[in-house]
Amino acid sequence: MVHALEQIHRVLRRGGVVADLRPDRFADPRQPQPQLPKICWASQRRERFQGVLDKNPGNLRKHRAATRTMHRVVQRKLFRLERTETFPFRYHFRSLGVFERFLRTVWKESVVQPSVCRRLLRAKRRSPNGHVVVIEPLRLNLLRKRNRGPL
Repeated sequence: MVHALEQIHRVLRRGGVVADLRPDRFADPRQPQPQLPKICWASQRRERFQGVLDKNPGNLRKHRAATRTMHRVVQRKLFRLERTETFPFRYHFRSLGVFERFLRTVWKESVVQPSVCRRLLRAKRRSPNGHVVVIEPLRLNLLRKRNRGPL
């Protein structure tokens, strides 16, 4: 990621802006525990918490490294951090089957614990017209290229 940001810095015009949008697992790279996406069952406009979506430890290392990289490019004065926003992003899946297919094909590194699966199945039996919602914390960093500064 450092190399990519250096290349962006190279081609970006003076004062140009970069938007860095990614999952907010580690707001601080020294943070011991990651923020994991929550899994809910939603029906009648209410979300009921069922558990969290576990991530592969190797993937979590990448998230921590990305946060470190952001801090590093700001410290090196390649970019100035203009603004940071964090917000919950909701993925909606119309059924458990669609959610499971998505996990197998797109979020391959994610794991749903058996206890969470059981709670989702119970919630589905109680309110069959509901759907799965995954709430993931996202972070948007707006970085402005410094007019001067070392590369």
